[in-house]
Amino acid sequence: MTINIDNLLEKIYESPKSAINISDTAIYGSLEKEKVVSLYKLHGSVTYPVGSRMSFTETELTDLFIKDNKLFETVSFKLSTAPTIFWGTRLYDSNTMQLICNSEAYSKCSMQKWLVVYPDEENKAVIEDYEDMGFNIIEADTKELISYLGKQSFARNEEQDKYIYKEYREKFPTSFICNELKKSGVKRPVVDFFAGAEPVISDIVSNNVTKTSYYSVLLETILKGNITLITGIPGCGKSTLLMQLAFSDELSGRKFWFNNIIKQEAEKLVDLVKEDKNVTIFIDNLYSNVDALNVLKEAGNIKLVLAERALNYEYVKRFLNISSDRIVDISELNKNDIQMICKSMNRSSSDAFDLMEKNQNISLLEIVFYTATYTQIQERIKSYVNDLKNYKDSNLKIDLLELFVLVNYTSYCGIPCSMDMMYFYFSDCIESYEDILYALEKMNRIIVESTEYDFYDKTQDYKEMRSKLFAEKSFSVIDASIISNVMNKFLDKVGNHIIYRYDIFKRRAYDADLTKKAFDLKEGIEFYEKVLKNNKSPYVRHQYALFLQRKNEYDLAWKQIDQAYTESKKKIFSIANTHAIIMFEMNIVNEPTSGRELDMLKKTIEKSFLTLEFCITQDVRVNYHVLTYARNAIRYFEKYGWDNYAEQYVNSALKQLSILLNSGEYIYQGTLKELNNLQKQLDDIKKMI
Repeated sequence: MTINIDNLLEKIYESPKSAINISDTAIYGSLEKEKVVSLYKLHGSVTYPVGSRMSFTETELTDLFIKDNKLFETVSFKLSTAPTIFWGTRLYDSNTMQLICNSEAYSKCSMQKWLVVYPDEENKAVIEDYEDMGFNIIEADTKELISYLGKQSFARNEEQDKYIYKEYREKFPTSFICNELKKSGVKRPVVDFFAGAEPVISDIVSNNVTKTSYYSVLLETILKGNITLITGIPGCGKSTLLMQLAFSDELSGRKFWFNNIIKQEAEKLVDLVKEDKNVTIFIDNLYSNVDALNVLKEAGNIKLVLAERALNYEYVKRFLNISSDRIVDISELNKNDIQMICKSMNRSSSDAFDLMEKNQNISLLEIVFYTATYTQIQERIKSYVNDLKNYKDSNLKIDLLELFVLVNYTSYCGIPCSMDMMYFYFSDCIESYEDILYALEKMNRIIVESTEYDFYDKTQDYKEMRSKLFAEKSFSVIDASIISNVMNKFLDKVGNHIIYRYDIFKRRAYDADLTKKAFDLKEGIEFYEKVLKNNKSPYVRHQYALFLQRKNEYDLAWKQIDQAYTESKKKIFSIANTHAIIMFEMNIVNEPTSGRELDMLKKTIEKSFLTLEFCITQDVRVNYHVLTYARNAIRYFEKYGWDNYAEQYVNSALKQLSILLNSGEYIYQGTLKELNNLQKQLDDIKKMI
């Protein structure tokens, strides 16, 4: 915790000699993992974007506690969990005094606290006051204190000529693939994996998880180039294949595997391996780790193997310079693979084949789960939700269904739910962590320890849904009222600084796909307005506009998207695309009463097409914009027939589709199918004229 606004601490930890990375909680939330220290900057920072609030005057500092009370509640709580040294302050600062005196959690805790007092005769009189407040006093100047701390065992430096791979292991103990890492972590029955759990290291090294035919395809692809992307539909086995490749003996050299990696860790890793010419880094969930990717891809000696679902490809591809032959889509199921997997489970493959025939685009996870349990995932979740609704226990202080939806919500947003997050969320109805643990014990079939748990701070648990696919499918069977209650309560009770990987969480936390299900129009407006009080990002307004659009409130949606479009200075192409869609939708339904009105209407609609044309020429996510342009060209023709505008839009759409479909670029199969269908519809229009 610091009340300074400079970046001195960041500069200290940037040193290549430092094995520790610093994590600003304003960006990453509470990132508690090995070799990472969380930094709470109470008064703002010179490192934050221009326009971010920094506090200097006494009035500003006093107001901080009121304006950002969740931050101070978080810091007070974290201070109560560990011994603390107050250094560089004489407690005159009002924020510091608020943390110490006004926090119930901190005032009642038994943790030791020290206060560094400059050795001066004038300070003798105040030492007794500080001791009455429960402080142990350290009389020292800064140089003396640093010298003392530097002599302690936790600060001793190892010899500099140590074996280089030992340094890899020590600086990245949960990522450098070696015998120690292979032996670490939870050892569980492989049946847990077949029942839908995310893969863990023990599943992979046991060889009980069958390698599919895509394994050899990917092995060959990796050996031929510097960047490889594994993609596909949710639940198709991307994470499993990535881990199998990472932990295999068929790829030589030094290998690192990350489920999440922040920019600072990537910078340290690049410096650590700069002299090593045979390094491969495996990164899962690329969408959540693009900041680190931007650092790693600039290192000429590092080979990258990445995994991300196809639905997010349009976003991540702007960070990649990659040809379609470097991308392996593993969505399509091979019957020989299914037979081998079923055989490894001692199950017949006939049920799996029946399920495949009845369901298009079904995932490997769903087939394996059905083969192992004779139940489809959605049906199992529905049954489980009903059990939670009807469960009775007089000792429970937490509603089990609410806890289920809370963990489901954070899992949907791509992060585990830490005990600290649950503690803040349920603070009104529990007395201690034991109340949460008692409730979690009742739900261990579907809420599990995070697959990354062994890599976190061991002082608390991290919980997640059994799989990402479970989290997404659960929302379709949960009552909207429960989802809305959890989302509102989470927003009110859980501060950003206590959320694990807040940078990932916020990308989906206010997603219109979720809020459309959770809220009616009035509730949704109240929710987004509440979010905007503390987060005025144009991305929030974008989701707000999409929510309103999906509720068919185009006038309200236009107000939000136009403001987001303006605030983003027309440089965020996803916002520009939605701006064009809503402008088109608002006007295509109008019925002008005169020729003059019709001309004005068509010129306004033309602006939406011009915006999309600009996006197509400037944004790498061309598919996204071409799809919208082609759809709207067909809609325009259906409404107004063949006129000069229709001719322009149809011809332009056909040209864009032809360029895209013949580019050789990777296109997700669902998108490819729609692009081909649109091309056929537009060709049919031309034939009609």
